[in-house]
Amino acid sequence: MEIKKCVRCGQFFETVNDVCNNCLAKDNKDIGKLKDYFSYGYVAGKVSLGDISSNTGITIKNLNRLIENSEFEGVYVPETLSQNNNIDNKKVVAKV
Repeated sequence: MEIKKCVRCGQFFETVNDVCNNCLAKDNKDIGKLKDYFSYGYVAGKVSLGDISSNTGITIKNLNRLIENSEFEGVYVPETLSQNNNIDNKKVVAKV
């Protein structure tokens, strides 16, 4: 295992994940909130990260990271930052 810095809280930890064990539980809770939001109140391309953040309580920083998760493949939010910090302009249909 290697020592990493948690991308969510900044704590150093030893694991294979990108977040520490404390934040892993928080990520799982946020993923559940996002799934619920995308299932009930999401219109592809019509909501911003700010809208999603306001409705779910998830920070924009964490939204950018979580939306990259394979569970949300097919979700389109216009200003979502990609791994290269460029605007991700692909238009796809949500299939959450």
